[in-house]
Amino acid sequence: MKLKGRSSGTRAVKRVFVDANTIVSGLLFEGNESLLLRLGMARLCELVTSEYVVEEVKSTLRGNKFYLSEDEVAFLISYLHRCTRVYPPPSSEEVNRSLGRLDDKKDVHVLVAFEKLGCDFLATGDAELLSKVKKAKKTRAILKSLLGEAV
Repeated sequence: MKLKGRSSGTRAVKRVFVDANTIVSGLLFEGNESLLLRLGMARLCELVTSEYVVEEVKSTLRGNKFYLSEDEVAFLISYLHRCTRVYPPPSSEEVNRSLGRLDDKKDVHVLVAFEKLGCDFLATGDAELLSKVKKAKKTRAILKSLLGEAV
């Protein structure tokens, strides 16, 4: 059975790679990032990230800034897994081949994973990624693309 409006080989749902700052904001605060996570949970878009990013999120949540218990962190990570599909990180070789592309070496793995997974957008607030990666967008711009001007 072929669905109307869909041609074979094309995705009907946009694939969005979410970086750590977007995820942390979405988990802890009400706003555009939390709306994006809810859209992922409802499968209105396909949110993807890497295990490396999830580890960065865990580290941030466990830090002194948010005063979360281990149970609260576990709950938030469980919620994250319901909203996103988590893939293995790129290999060291893949990351090393791209080291010269960004000044902030911590973000190279995000760039490589985003490209490797063939995403439509990279949801980030990182200034360097926003300026150097054509498909990198702030969450609000991605929501406008997904939902129209209602955002």
